[in-house]
Amino acid sequence: MNKFVAFFRDFSIARFFIPAGLILVTFSVFVFNSVDHAKNFIKTEAIVTRADLYEDAYVDGQGNHQDATYTVYVKYTVDGTEYEEEYGVFSNYRAGDKVTISYNPDDPKEITQPNSIILPICIAAAGGAFLVIGIVSTVNTVKKRKALKLQEQEWSK
Repeated sequence: MNKFVAFFRDFSIARFFIPAGLILVTFSVFVFNSVDHAKNFIKTEAIVTRADLYEDAYVDGQGNHQDATYTVYVKYTVDGTEYEEEYGVFSNYRAGDKVTISYNPDDPKEITQPNSIILPICIAAAGGAFLVIGIVSTVNTVKKRKALKLQEQEWSK
């Protein structure tokens, strides 16, 4: 068996887990920055004023039903001034629903969903676990290959 094929066979677990871990850790940094940006936002109650159809319900290629999604607009009041802004695309909000939003105190037109620090921590932990699995797999594979090489040398004597 050529060395190139043997390398890819032996390190297949590490080839998946190390890049996946790096991607998850990097993604967690972006998610954390998003949460960090909104940490000073103030939570308030808002009323859904309208929900415009964004995409009709459909059945995907695997037979799963996908709900219709709507562009949701909310109305809220900050310091006596009423604002109406786009909240996002959702399938579960209808006109008249109450929602909790977070707004930027420096620019009340900037709104977002209340975020939690738990999500980026979970993503980073998963990425770290994937990296550890990949590194342990690499170390074990290197040890196994060394042992096999020593055994081959003994047999060839």
